[in-house]
Amino acid sequence: MARTGNARPRTSGFRSDIQALRALAVVSVLLYHLWPNRLTGGFVGVDVFFVISGYLITSHLLRERETTGRIAVGHFWARRAARLLPASLLTLLATAIAVVVLVPRSLWEQFLGEIVASTLYVQNWRLMADSVDYLAAENQASPVQHFWTLSAEEQFYVLLPLLLIAAFWVFRRAAWHRVALLTIAAATVASFIYSVWLMTQSPSEAYFSTFTRAWEFGAGALLAFLPALRGAWRHNVAFAGLTAIGISVVAYSAATPFPGASALLPVLGTAAVILAASPAVSAIGSFAPIAFLGRVSYAIYLWHWPLIVLVPFATGIPLTTGHKLAIGAISVVLAYLSTHFVEDGTRRSPRMLAGRRPRTIAGLTLAAMAIVVAVPAAATAAAQLSEQRAIEIAEKLAAEQPECFGAQSMDPELAPCDNPELDSVPLVPAVEGIRMDDANREHDDCWSAMNDATLRMCSLGPDSGYDKHLIAVGDSHNNTLIGAYESIAEAHNWRIDVAGHEGCYWTTEELEQKTVEGTQACSDWRTALTERISESADIDGIIVTRFAGHEDEDDEGVRAMTDAWSQRADASIPVIAIRDNPHLLSSTVTCIETDPDTANDRCSRPLDDALVDDGLTRAVENDPNARLVDMTPFYCADDRCLAVIGGVIVYRDGTHLTATYASTLAPYLGREIAAALDSA
Repeated sequence: MARTGNARPRTSGFRSDIQALRALAVVSVLLYHLWPNRLTGGFVGVDVFFVISGYLITSHLLRERETTGRIAVGHFWARRAARLLPASLLTLLATAIAVVVLVPRSLWEQFLGEIVASTLYVQNWRLMADSVDYLAAENQASPVQHFWTLSAEEQFYVLLPLLLIAAFWVFRRAAWHRVALLTIAAATVASFIYSVWLMTQSPSEAYFSTFTRAWEFGAGALLAFLPALRGAWRHNVAFAGLTAIGISVVAYSAATPFPGASALLPVLGTAAVILAASPAVSAIGSFAPIAFLGRVSYAIYLWHWPLIVLVPFATGIPLTTGHKLAIGAISVVLAYLSTHFVEDGTRRSPRMLAGRRPRTIAGLTLAAMAIVVAVPAAATAAAQLSEQRAIEIAEKLAAEQPECFGAQSMDPELAPCDNPELDSVPLVPAVEGIRMDDANREHDDCWSAMNDATLRMCSLGPDSGYDKHLIAVGDSHNNTLIGAYESIAEAHNWRIDVAGHEGCYWTTEELEQKTVEGTQACSDWRTALTERISESADIDGIIVTRFAGHEDEDDEGVRAMTDAWSQRADASIPVIAIRDNPHLLSSTVTCIETDPDTANDRCSRPLDDALVDDGLTRAVENDPNARLVDMTPFYCADDRCLAVIGGVIVYRDGTHLTATYASTLAPYLGREIAAALDSA
């Protein structure tokens, strides 16, 4: 590029220094995914790729505009599709088949759904939605989770030429290169500001959003307008850039707020290396092993993560060092094969995509996508048929409540309680649809989602003529008991009003949520709840629950709960605190599915590890009219907390009870609540 003003990309040929950056980026990501506790910031390799993509794609578009006077968006997209989609769709197809063969059905809905989202290049939006969805809070990492970056990149490829074409049309009387520069600069600055702002509001959303990542592509895009550095000092610039990337790879970790301002270090470091066009870095990129890694970096990125996720399902054990080394080697081999035979073979062969019209490539692309999507669709349909049969069995058992079913098998008055007939029927609920076994889904009038400040309260039991009026409040662990509350209300002739809020319970302590809006909504919901309770003199008891979290509650949290309770209309109204259920591992359901007959031997958890101090025991001691209900004996036996009790799967994830098991708790929970009311 002779001068900045003409917008001519300074290079149009092969850049071995960029190959070096690609090799650095993919090795960083690979090592981070294999040993996340060793190379804690290796995830910034993704940001290096983003900058490179922004630079190369913008250089191409500007070069085309300068030489032809237009941007042929159809041809541009066709070339991108021919270059990127064959290998990615092959990876997705192979992964979908592997999921069906290796992965338990309880994970099919999530994994296959993400494969479809990845095929359509909207995986980042799906993960962003899941990141703030309490129902997806304990999702396992899927074998295509890494496709979020490719989705963001493809969206950039779609939006950038459209943005430039629109800008050229709106400002058609201005110099096109100036329009392009100012348009990209404005979009880059806006994206960066939005990224920094959203990091303060909802970090999990900011991580996946295309609009918070666009500035990283934009930083690379702006390089296309700058002349190459001259003089020996450009080596210093390149070295400084590599140092910046290296520092972020080593010093950053999962605790680093990202992207936002923290992403400036690897992004500007990458930009510096590209701008410098250093012969020294080019020499590194020309070194055969580095050049090879750079050439197949895209395919390594595609293949390594599915192997990391799927190998443990194939072997039945967590990854060992040997497995990790093998995954690294196999990823490189698969990358070479798919690059040489699929990526290059497809786009360069006249019998395949070479020389094809954009419409033809678009049609072939859609057909290939349809084939990939067909595998998850067919597998899901087959699973739904099996699931429906299992649901019918579960509903029949739940309605009949056979002897020793669910919590009844833990009744000390019936011990030992054993019903051989339960051994001949499948466990309930069916693992395929266990996430749907959630009473809260059927009572959304009792539930406020994360950003919803509205106090939603539903009534269970009779509307009039009831013996007692209770209010049950808390987070999702309160609403997992809705089925039990409903049975209790009917059995005791009580009216029970239920109000639950995602991640929020009755306390005066500020409860930080995933978003700033969610934190405020929780605060407003608790204010409305306190007002309702402080004005309700006709209630006979207040049931409080909470998710215990992952660490024992501190004294400040205990005081905050008792402070909230003190605001009830009459201090003589008893507060009944239900201690949180023990916590198993998030992989409990898949553990059960592996071998249901030995589930409790393999999937249970020691009582000391499973039971977290939620602070309710100490809070009750601070209030003379508070009582504790501890249902732990109905979850644990012989110092182990069980995954399956009386033929019923206890948890639908690591911490939330299934609606089926909660319903079997009703007689015992109702008895304990009644005793607490009588003793208050």
